[in-house]
Amino acid sequence: MNYKKIINEIKGIALTILGSIIIVAIVNTEVLASAKVQQESMENTLYSDEKLIVDKVSYNFTTPKRGDIIIFFDNEEKGNILEEGYEYLKEIASISYNTDTRTRLVKRVIGIPGDEIDIRDGYVYLNGSILEELYVKGETYSRDKEFPIKVEEDTVFVLGDNREVSKDSRNFGLVNINQIEGKAIFRISPFNRLGFIK
Repeated sequence: MNYKKIINEIKGIALTILGSIIIVAIVNTEVLASAKVQQESMENTLYSDEKLIVDKVSYNFTTPKRGDIIIFFDNEEKGNILEEGYEYLKEIASISYNTDTRTRLVKRVIGIPGDEIDIRDGYVYLNGSILEELYVKGETYSRDKEFPIKVEEDTVFVLGDNREVSKDSRNFGLVNINQIEGKAIFRISPFNRLGFIK
């Protein structure tokens, strides 16, 4: 029996598996990722426990647009490719799949840099005009922040579609671009709601 040949084959298989894990980690961290909705704040657009595909590439070349549904980290910035790859490798190595404890939020972009957002009489005003929002559930009232708010460079103003329960920019203010992980583009479950997100 040729032990050297067997050892070389085992090494080859191990390198193939390791290479596959690294490629999957890079793709998952820098191209696409999955996310699970864990709140009611985006009803009736998204419901709790729905699973989404997140585009993590586009915002490397463009900035978020009004109406985009984004996933972002609460009170912290996303890491670089090595840091995010490390987080993902920890995740796939863990039996519990709960190693990434960072809090992610899902909200809709309402204001981009240069916009002025005002909230009064249950409505959102964008640059002085009432914003037409067919996706909204409930009425919109200001909370902890004073309005109007001017959206600064490298930030966005976000709201949940379910306005009466959502924790959003009315509470924590503007979201820095560096906190944004990506754009929700596709719903993969439940199967009866499979499709692109608007």
